[in-house]
Formats: sequence, structure tokens, C-alpha cells
Amino acid sequence: MLSVHVYSNKSPITRKSTKEVRIMVYDNDYNSDKYLLKDMYEYESASINSNIKWDTFEEIQIELIEEGNSYSDDPYNKRLVKRGPKILEVLKYRYDKETGKFHPTPDPDKP
Repeated sequence: MLSVHVYSNKSPITRKSTKEVRIMVYDNDYNSDKYLLKDMYEYESASINSNIKWDTFEEIQIELIEEGNSYSDDPYNKRLVKRGPKILEVLKYRYDKETGKFHPTPDPDKP
């Protein structure tokens, strides 16, 4: 089971602030404490959504997207709604049979 959760200690969560994104893949037994992937990122952003591509077990791709909220009245959200969503980052993970865990796949375009 894969989960992507976004947390913020500032209200409302739609406002631009520091957001913590937690990504986890649990073992088949959901009650198990065994994680196949446990990762965390921080972004300075408004609302964050994700697109997940997991076609084969061995590879996961998660696109993190900053989206504007039309019900939020702050100027930053209004600009985001007008311009459309912004890709924050594309994360890639590959399963390692030796460790039994997913590990980040280096992005060749990043220094």
C-alpha cells in the first residue's frame, strides 16, 4: 500500500507555507510496521497534490504538484488558480531485492 500525506502546522493548509510531504509504502500486511519505503520532503508551497505512476512493482514515480485553491482568498492562491498547477518535483524510486526496500533513483538532470 502506497500513501502520500501532506502536513502543515499553519492554518489554513491552502495558504503558502512550509509543507511536509511523507511518502510511505507498507508491506502487504497493513498492520505491520515494515515499510518498504519511508521518505519525507519539505516544500514552501500552497496545496500539494500528487500523481502516482506504479505500473510495475519495481518502479514508482510520484509527481508532486502545487495547486491553487479557488476557495482561498490570498493573492498567491489566486495567481496559482489563474496560471494552473506547478510541478514541484518528480520523485522516482526503484525496489532493491537485496534490502527489500525502495530507494530513490538519481535524476540525471540534477547536479
